[in-house]
Amino acid sequence: MQLNFFPITINSTKYRLASEPYSVERLKELRSSYNKTHSFFRHEDKIFISNKEGNDEQLFSSFVDLNANSDEQVTSSLIKHIFFRTFKDRFKNYIPVDFYPFRFFSSQEKDDIIRSVLPDDLKERVAFKKMIEVQLRLIRNGTELQYGFVINTSRNWVFTKNCKELKDEGFILDNLEVLHNDYNPGLKGILEPDDDFIGTLIRTDGNEAIIHSNEGELSIPLDKLSIRKTGYNMGAYLSFRLGEEKWNSISALIKSKRHEILNNKKVHEDISKIAHSLFVEKDERGDYYFIQFRNKGEFSFSVNNRMLEVQNSINLKAPTFIFDFARTQTCATADIGLKRYGPWDSQIFQPKSPTFLCIGHKDNRGYFTSFLRKLLDGVPNSQWYDSGLQKKYEFQRITIDDRDIKSFEWDAYLDVIRSLEDTRPDLAIIEIPASFKFQKDQQNNPYYKIKAKLLKLEIPVQFITSENMRQSTDVVLNSIALQIYAKLGGIPWVLPSNQTIDRELIIGVGHSWVRENAFKGAQQDRVVGLTTFMASDGQYLVSSKAKDVPFDEYFQELLNNLKSSIDKLERDLGWQPNDTIRLVFHIFKPIKNVEFDVIARLVSLYPQYRINFAFVTISKHNPFRLFDVSQPGIVRADQVKGEYVPGRGSNYKIDNYTAVVQMLGVREVKSPTHGVSNPMQIKIRLPEGRADTADIDRLLFTDLDYIVQQLYSFTYLSWRNFLPSEIPATMLYSTLIARLLGRLRKIEGWDPDSINFKLKQRKWFL
Repeated sequence: MQLNFFPITINSTKYRLASEPYSVERLKELRSSYNKTHSFFRHEDKIFISNKEGNDEQLFSSFVDLNANSDEQVTSSLIKHIFFRTFKDRFKNYIPVDFYPFRFFSSQEKDDIIRSVLPDDLKERVAFKKMIEVQLRLIRNGTELQYGFVINTSRNWVFTKNCKELKDEGFILDNLEVLHNDYNPGLKGILEPDDDFIGTLIRTDGNEAIIHSNEGELSIPLDKLSIRKTGYNMGAYLSFRLGEEKWNSISALIKSKRHEILNNKKVHEDISKIAHSLFVEKDERGDYYFIQFRNKGEFSFSVNNRMLEVQNSINLKAPTFIFDFARTQTCATADIGLKRYGPWDSQIFQPKSPTFLCIGHKDNRGYFTSFLRKLLDGVPNSQWYDSGLQKKYEFQRITIDDRDIKSFEWDAYLDVIRSLEDTRPDLAIIEIPASFKFQKDQQNNPYYKIKAKLLKLEIPVQFITSENMRQSTDVVLNSIALQIYAKLGGIPWVLPSNQTIDRELIIGVGHSWVRENAFKGAQQDRVVGLTTFMASDGQYLVSSKAKDVPFDEYFQELLNNLKSSIDKLERDLGWQPNDTIRLVFHIFKPIKNVEFDVIARLVSLYPQYRINFAFVTISKHNPFRLFDVSQPGIVRADQVKGEYVPGRGSNYKIDNYTAVVQMLGVREVKSPTHGVSNPMQIKIRLPEGRADTADIDRLLFTDLDYIVQQLYSFTYLSWRNFLPSEIPATMLYSTLIARLLGRLRKIEGWDPDSINFKLKQRKWFL
């Protein structure tokens, strides 16, 4: 197995750099005077200076002795600057997009997918090109430190026409989102200009554009603006220039290349070729040698052009699923276990005889009633769904209250909901057209208005699109039945809990910003904090109240939510004084360490227990990729999928607190065009930027192997379908809740308190 990490060899770990005391003014002055030959970067209270090719070392009289093994931040900055300057010297025609991550577009014609189908005057002005990204990363095995570059590729639109050019061509700019293009001082010709997404172009006035922005209406010269490089905008322009039929063929061409772009073997080959170009050169005799990246002082390094060979660092195991309180009825496959034993909580589950409100279009009544019958009774001879919802989940009786509507209009649904008798249904199954989910106007989207109305009545909703209803395959029905049971509050299965003397809670912490738009300067002054609590065996225990608050109140609101939930669980679970309690917090992205401070404060509120905690971040967006070059892929319908894709659970420890784990393995790749996600990065966070961390350090739980295995097991608990998820249920649930609440809050009359009572312990959000 290989990691897209190319190790750096530093020729001497001990080196010297010139330095001066830091000030904003002095840093600007130095860059203004010597930027052509020197690099300047700040670390703490010093400016460090690297001479690349100047003859004026005497200008800087103060020098600092440094060590690459201990001065990681300074060494990392130095490597980035030397690499950047060496690249600019070797490839003079390239203008990078960004300094860090270092990004640039390929100049090879074959790497522009649409070049061959564009007229000559649009070639290079409009393109869909390969972008190359290089990041510096450190890997630590025990005490051994390894610097290296991580390389990735992507495909992005290139569009170099400014809005003045577009207006002169006759292209209508009104209501399009625009970028403000401006160079940072001294970087014209060195880096591409910064593109700030500032707002929507309202109208033009001569050569000026009037922009609706978060700073009010702005007047900006048209030649300083460009349209956002979205697929919609590119399609609008190319349809204008070339005609809609030509644009459709260009769009089809891009889609046809998807299998090449996303093929792991092809990505591996691309990255390997890029590394060879960046790190290796050929001498006069035709022999290859490693390039020496150096400054004029004592520091130099070379980079290996071969990916790092790695092996699994942690022996991850798929969990066994449990279907009874005595933990004797177990199965390695969740679906088979359900068919064999029934749900884990079947003895205590309520309601055993639920009523379902079912709303379908009268023109589709035949399909809708057929779908309901198959949902309840199953599909004969089906491998996946032969027993149906009622038998598989051990309901005594399911009552169907089916209603017709004459149109897919909001008022038609509302009339049915208002006609309900005093007894509320336990769940609603509602037919909608697929188009509802893609309407941009969320405030008036019937999908969200129906959901908001029924949730306000404490009725969970199961939508089914007309298209899926007509097909209603056994696989689709099986997933819908699982979601329905979970939305009614059921627990289909649990996992083996870790047999330790410690009591343990796994807590997903999520947040969602409340903001009007994505323009530059958008105020993010309100935030929704969300927490979900699960037991170590995967039981969904409770979620916190959903409430948006001003950012300066977020700390206290999150603390209150955590404390009230833990107080409830403390009583329910029978904690005793001096018990050891382990709290494992899962979070995507902390807000300036606020959550870490909340957790530290929370722990201090429970002196009667011995509490330790782990603060774990989970990120799908990271630069690492794993490749299994021995994996030939799987042949399905004469197509090969999953070449070079490692198996699910393949992993590598980046350092003592960080690991990457492949969650979509070769068997989870659905088709050659499915693509493969980056491995998930799991990181145990440590306190940063605090003068005294002793009180926190002693409370930290930092067993990375244990944390990673637990997270991996929790990816088998999504209950949206029977396949494992990419992220653990704690974070999946928090994400789904945050996403839905963000959209529901736009619906008139919505009250988030609707989900804070009866629905609090149900998976209404699946």
